[in-house]
Amino acid sequence: MFEYRQVLARMRQGDSDRDIAGARLMGRSKLKTVRQVALARGWLDPGRPLPDDAELAGIFGRDPKVARSCISSLEGGQTR
Repeated sequence: MFEYRQVLARMRQGDSDRDIAGARLMGRSKLKTVRQVALARGWLDPGRPLPDDAELAGIFGRDPKVARSCISSLEGGQTR
């Protein structure tokens, strides 16, 4: 969710999708989607707080509590 927060902060500052993609935070196609969602939800208004991780995860479909690289392949009964 950190990446989404960084992207939203830069969008609020007026950075273009091309500038943000140049910083390698996110690709331009995904940035377009994030910008559309942010505009619809009013997240680009500097007077409003940024959404929390749970809200971002609910919209963009990632679990804010566990990074995928931290999940053990042994959890859940997977064997090799």
